[in-house]
Amino acid sequence: MNRTLTYTAIFALIMAVVPATYANPTPQYSNFPYIISLGESPQGIRHWRILRHTLKIAVPQKSKAISQLIIEAPANIVLRESIDVFEQSGKKIAAKVSLQSKKATLEFAELATPGTAIVVEMKNVKKTAVTTGNKFYKISAIFADMNVELPIGVAQLRVID
Repeated sequence: MNRTLTYTAIFALIMAVVPATYANPTPQYSNFPYIISLGESPQGIRHWRILRHTLKIAVPQKSKAISQLIIEAPANIVLRESIDVFEQSGKKIAAKVSLQSKKATLEFAELATPGTAIVVEMKNVKKTAVTTGNKFYKISAIFADMNVELPIGVAQLRVID
C-alpha cells in the first residue's frame, strides 16, 4: 500500500513538471529549418473550444530562404484565416493566408531569410471535440528557387488529462 502511494505521488509529480506542448528541434548547426516550439493558450484547459496556437520555426544561417510555409492541423482542429506571422524581434511579416480543409498555406511577400526565427500566431483555432491524447501539426516549407513542398517536421500538441 505504501509503495503504491509512493509510485502514484512520483508519477503525479512528473506529470505536473512535463510541459503541455513541445517540439524537438534538430541541432542548431543544421542547414535546414526546424521547429522550435508549439504553444497553446490558454494552456491545460482541454474543454475550451477557441484557442490560440503559437508555432516558432528557426531558419538557420546556412539554410535557403523560405517563400511559403504549409501547416497541416490535427484532425479535431479547425484553422481560421486569422493567422499572423512575425519575426522573433516582433516585426510583422506580410503573408497571404489561404486555407484548404486542414491546411493553411502562408505565402510570404518577402522571403523569410536565413538567420531568423518565424513566429506564427494562429488565432481563433477551433476544436471540434474535446482534445485527448497527443495531436500533431505537420509543417512543410517551399524554399526560394524551388517549387517543391519539403517537410520541416512535426510539432506535437500534448494534452494532459
